[in-house]
Amino acid sequence: MKRGIAALLCLALLAVAPKPPPKHVGKQVLPIALVLNGTRLAVNPAPVFYKYHLLVPVRRVLSALGLAFDKQGDTVRTYAGAKTITLQIGSGIARVDSEPVQLDTEPVEIKNTLYAPLRFFTDALGAQAVFDRQTNSVEIISTLVGRSGNGIVNVDGGVEEMGTVGAIDLNSDPITLTLTFNASVRTLPIDSDATVIVQDVNTGTSNSGDLDELHVGDFAQVSLDRRGHVKHIVDAYGSRNGMVAAAGSGELVLNDGHVIVPSRDTTITLNTEAVGIDAIHVGDDVMVRYNIDSSEVRQIVATRKSTGPPPVAGPVAISAIVISPVQPLRAGEVLNVTMHGTPGGLAAYDIGPYITNLTLTESQPGVYAGSYEIRRGQNFANAPVFGHLNVRGADAPAAESADTVSVSTEAPGVADFAPDSGSTVNNPRPSVYATFVAGTVPVNPSSERLEINGHDVTSGSTRTAGFIDYTPGVDYSNGPVRVTVTVADEAGNQTSKSWVFYIRR
Repeated sequence: MKRGIAALLCLALLAVAPKPPPKHVGKQVLPIALVLNGTRLAVNPAPVFYKYHLLVPVRRVLSALGLAFDKQGDTVRTYAGAKTITLQIGSGIARVDSEPVQLDTEPVEIKNTLYAPLRFFTDALGAQAVFDRQTNSVEIISTLVGRSGNGIVNVDGGVEEMGTVGAIDLNSDPITLTLTFNASVRTLPIDSDATVIVQDVNTGTSNSGDLDELHVGDFAQVSLDRRGHVKHIVDAYGSRNGMVAAAGSGELVLNDGHVIVPSRDTTITLNTEAVGIDAIHVGDDVMVRYNIDSSEVRQIVATRKSTGPPPVAGPVAISAIVISPVQPLRAGEVLNVTMHGTPGGLAAYDIGPYITNLTLTESQPGVYAGSYEIRRGQNFANAPVFGHLNVRGADAPAAESADTVSVSTEAPGVADFAPDSGSTVNNPRPSVYATFVAGTVPVNPSSERLEINGHDVTSGSTRTAGFIDYTPGVDYSNGPVRVTVTVADEAGNQTSKSWVFYIRR
């Protein structure tokens, strides 16, 4: 297995030659392991050193302990017995009920993952925690019991149940949701007024959803009131998107270097057809969905542009599928589809494997038209439009558009920046930079803007899809330096990041 992964990584590096990051980015190190009560946890991302402090991903540890992760804005609450434990992003004080607990550094979000220092787990949660440099691992020992082993947590005013979604029955009355946690399997009736939130922890998106958006294999937290009625469901998953750079031995390597290893429970589709992992080839675009609790890959959705000859026209045929616009789309924008084929039929189309069975209406003989408005939370890249046509019981051969559709409904993130917020440097000409992370649609370098102390210095910066970098040509005075970075992806989703550092010579 290790040899296979190493070989695939070598192939990926040869096949893809990305631009190097700015010189300020440090060398890569092996990820820090996380061991809880003697059990090594699958953690993605791993604990990190940040500004000289060891930080641990909060949600993963709370989930392993069976504790709730109730995040509203910058505040996270969890519950242990009768105690309410509160963590505030950016605050060096946690609270157990009303009692303050001093932390050695503030909790922070890094690439949309909440991290807290070890002291939060020792002082606020009452656990024992240590970093073992020899094994490069964080070891946490906790007698805190937030669960009985079945994923059920008692919280103020009700119960929190958590686990992997095993099934969702939309045809039953009432609708039911089945959760699995360790050896426990529970089926919960869902009231019609229950709210649903769908979260992608990688992109940091959290959107209102419907029950039909619950996905088998995701990790769900279900809140029940005192009467046992379900009032709130959070369906959370992780995602990765990219192009396959290497494939073989039952594994894939994406163009960003991530190795994807499916399990026997992973569903794999290629252009909407169920396939095995060996059917996925270099150059295919894939969306990977994984369980945030186990890190198990649960779904691989692949699309491939057709390179063969067009289907032979018969009595019923599709001659062309035209889409507009062809540039990447964001939430609220509309995709228009026009299909030409045999007149007098019933027509529909799919946008890749992501959005299916959309109706086309015959606007004039042999011309079928339709439109689709992009919804928030939809993200995919390079998906062909597949057309379907049936005329008096006869189906046309499969057809697809020459152009593809890319959709991004989240703004790119600022993954790293320097000098750090609040830091003091003794260099009057400090190098200022920020690195970016995008979702399904790349960052547009021409959108990048850098302002320092209110002056636009973009023209003097180095800009790529991965970073912006600037070194001033004149000395800055002692005192605060205010920086604002603005960036957008190719769909037009924009984000800004502002911070202040200080110069003292």
